Amino acid sequence: MIPLPSFASVSMTLPQYIREILLNNHTLRAGIKNIEANYYSVLASVAYQRPTTSGTFTGSYVTKQTAGNASQENVFAGNIALRLTQRIDISRSYKLDEQQNILGYESSRATFDNSINTLIAAAEETWWSAVLARENMKLQHEILLQRSENHRVTVEKYNQELVPKLDIVRSEAQVVAAETLEKNAETTYLNLIAELSLMAGGLDVEPVDEQLKVPEFDVVLNFEDALEYRPDVRAARLTLERAQLVKKLTAKGMSPTLDFAFQFTPWSDPETYATPNQYQAGASVSLNFPITDGKATKYRVLNTDRLIQAAESNLNALKEQTRRDITVAMNNWRNASAAEHDKQRQVERAEEELRITELMYSEGMGAQIDLINAQTAYQAVRTEYLDAVKNMYIALVAMRKAVGDYSPDENGNWSEALSRYGKGNDIVGELGLKSLRSRKK
Repeated sequence: MIPLPSFASVSMTLPQYIREILLNNHTLRAGIKNIEANYYSVLASVAYQRPTTSGTFTGSYVTKQTAGNASQENVFAGNIALRLTQRIDISRSYKLDEQQNILGYESSRATFDNSINTLIAAAEETWWSAVLARENMKLQHEILLQRSENHRVTVEKYNQELVPKLDIVRSEAQVVAAETLEKNAETTYLNLIAELSLMAGGLDVEPVDEQLKVPEFDVVLNFEDALEYRPDVRAARLTLERAQLVKKLTAKGMSPTLDFAFQFTPWSDPETYATPNQYQAGASVSLNFPITDGKATKYRVLNTDRLIQAAESNLNALKEQTRRDITVAMNNWRNASAAEHDKQRQVERAEEELRITELMYSEGMGAQIDLINAQTAYQAVRTEYLDAVKNMYIALVAMRKAVGDYSPDENGNWSEALSRYGKGNDIVGELGLKSLRSRKK
């Protein structure tokens, strides 16, 4: 068997761990760079709206040139021209094109925010699963010690000829079963720790060992607010808005175009070699009227119309999904909360039953099968209690994710739930990019 490498884990609180993810998660870093790329792509996409300038040098050299009866000479001619061109927006399409490009950027930013919402929710769910897995590992170790002690008592009683050989076989089987459960619990915990490390960019971390607390309900549930702040809904809303603008822009496909050009010749040899001549300037205007385009504009408009309908349906689907997510998470919370309350009472009864059964067995007044049944029931109810607490944490995470609490809002500010992990504005701020929409208003 190949031994696995061991690394020293850093013990962290949940807020510290979330900060590590925001700073070091590789997928998150890639998303940030993609947003930066989209930002500069928008700036490049509207460059055609601005004037362009160019400089041109033209030259020619002919050897042994003969003109009439003149002697042969080497002839050189050349000029330098400066040119400025500008397309004039007579169809008023520039603003529409600029806005739809900006909305495309904002949509990609909202999609990135949704990836943050999903990532942090998955991280916190894994965190609490690891915390509860560690509690379960402690429980299984405690049960193993308990059954090992019972096996020791059974061996002593057998040596005193107070119990049959069968009791030793049963107690030993209980110890082996407990060892297996302890190993399984340890494996589950280590796998979750590996998952935490992956999301933290490879940093080996583990939850700080502190007393387990039953979570309290601290989520503000409001369907309208969820539609406002949930990033995937915001992305769908922006996509619909952009599709509507694209349709208006596409409908201008048969609009006339007007191009203006200005040229100046600062040097020419001979002076009349270029047009305009040396130190002269010229200007031109070109007006183009499209007559037919093979119905391309018509079908492009129909295409964008269907994209609008698809975007509307997608937005409505996400609204219904948000309602579903909130409802399911709330139902799961109520179920887990009720289960935690019930299992807590069952744990108290099982502990008392096990205490009495162990005492009776050690005093020779109880049967071993009763002891085994009491141990099994105690183990089951303790495990079920931990599962109930874990499900409470997971339900809270699902509710926060459903209302978009783990993502920055449209202005890059972090919502209340995530602010408890420390301000995350440096993630958006690191882009060096503010909202293009707010800049253009």
